Amino acid sequence: STSSTLTPVQSQQIKDKIKQQIATEMATAYATNLVNSLTENCFEKCVFQPSNNLNSVESKCIDDCASKFMRTWNVISKAYISRINSN
Repeated sequence: STSSTLTPVQSQQIKDKIKQQIATEMATAYATNLVNSLTENCFEKCVFQPSNNLNSVESKCIDDCASKFMRTWNVISKAYISRINSN
């Protein structure tokens, strides 16, 4: 046995750390995708003449759109996670 050989415990610790890093990167990508999708969808739907400020109609539209988008995203995410966990 050489000093570079990992014990089963060390090997598992490395695997767990890699899994955690992947999960963190996936969560970051997921959040980025969510923000980008929400911004694109709600901006296109609610802002017809871009300016430095949103008027009250645009602001309400974006609030409503973002809320609806988040609810829908959560339903889809829960269904996806449920499907992954059942396999």
